[in-house]
Amino acid sequence: TVNLMGAGCLKDAANSIQSQGFKKGLIVTDKILNQIGVVKQVQDLLTERGVATVVFDGTQPNPTITNVNDGLALLKENECDFVISLGGGSPHDCAKGIALVAS
Repeated sequence: TVNLMGAGCLKDAANSIQSQGFKKGLIVTDKILNQIGVVKQVQDLLTERGVATVVFDGTQPNPTITNVNDGLALLKENECDFVISLGGGSPHDCAKGIALVAS
């Protein structure tokens, strides 16, 4: 697990993901961050570095087992090799659940 925060952290994260050789990531977030374009910023940074992404924005407040299973299905279906949590506590909790079950 790697946590990055602060000015420039999105570029730092994208560079780290590229340098570690990851190819396709599952971005776990919520519908609001997706709608306002925050997710697209992350996707664009990764695309510039040759890293593909898939978005799961079905996270609900206090994520459920169904949320985790839905995200896990998307991860497996798209053969993602890493998970990004983007947002507040609920996306983070959901992403941790997806990554835990996937491993």
